[in-house]
Amino acid sequence: MIWLTWRQFRAQALTVLALLAAAAIAFLATGLRMHHTYAADLAACTPADNCDSTFREFQSTYGPAFGLIQFLVIVVPALIGIFWGAPLIGRELETGTHQLAWNQTVTRTRWLAVKLTIVGAAAIATAGILSYLLTWWAGPLDHIQGDRWAAMTFASRDIVPLGYAAFAFALGATLGLLLRRTLPAMAITLAAFVVIQILVPAVVRPNLLSSTTVTFAINQGIGERAHGIEIRNGAAEIYFVGLPVPDGAWELSGPPIQDSSGHAVAATDHTDCFPGFDSPPAQGVGVAAKGTGDRIADIGSCLAKYNLHETVTYQPASHYWPLQWIESGSFLALGGVLAGTCFWWIRRRRN
Repeated sequence: MIWLTWRQFRAQALTVLALLAAAAIAFLATGLRMHHTYAADLAACTPADNCDSTFREFQSTYGPAFGLIQFLVIVVPALIGIFWGAPLIGRELETGTHQLAWNQTVTRTRWLAVKLTIVGAAAIATAGILSYLLTWWAGPLDHIQGDRWAAMTFASRDIVPLGYAAFAFALGATLGLLLRRTLPAMAITLAAFVVIQILVPAVVRPNLLSSTTVTFAINQGIGERAHGIEIRNGAAEIYFVGLPVPDGAWELSGPPIQDSSGHAVAATDHTDCFPGFDSPPAQGVGVAAKGTGDRIADIGSCLAKYNLHETVTYQPASHYWPLQWIESGSFLALGGVLAGTCFWWIRRRRN
């Protein structure tokens, strides 16, 4: 049975091996150059060195490839579910070749177990190799951007892609078994994976662990530490950008500046601190950058007498690996449940 499964799967396996080898060469060639550039030009930079132009040049050189590669690594589990999972059993049932296999000495449960084990292990290994290559390759860019919590970054790094690959493969295999048709199973697998990639970072991941909420009083000290001020929604909302949350934290929400009653304050209500905003601006957005000297600190000092505050909710940096393990384990468990469903379904079928 192992030999038969390998014969059926060897074309896909050899193709993936060739693609992984090509990807490894490309990662190595560009990654070594990028790491060398980072070590030579950027590692010694400090804020006092005014290295902004160097950072921008580095990001403009490697940024486009960075975004594309992240997207491809996220897509790989979906492709595994579509092209490896959905046809694995669905094609056998659709063409009737399962009848020949089930009439041999091999039981249907063993037939299914070998298929799921061999192809599933290959799926997880493929995702793991790509994730490792990307995590190493993108190290300098991740350090510069400092945002490993971004939806695409988190889902394409470390161990999460392994859980997604296992889940997508098991989902495709289960749908192929239940629908007995390959194309519908492929379409539903793709749709389900897209929905998951939208819902998990937006709804599920932020709530897997308890978050931390910090309230900052608006004053001169906060103005000195903030990166800038944004005025939005027709001057009805004011935000201090870059409030001093712990390094590496994932900011989940940041409502606008509020008064003691919890109501958002408008720039038009405080024209002594925001001269020129006695009426809403045409575009509804104004920005005061950090580079304007003491301007932001002066605004903070001016607003201090109104007893205002701004609240930030975040996941601390220490939650990164627990969330990686929780999310990976959850999708591995879902994949196990789907595999168990396959065994239950195939054993209860008489034909």
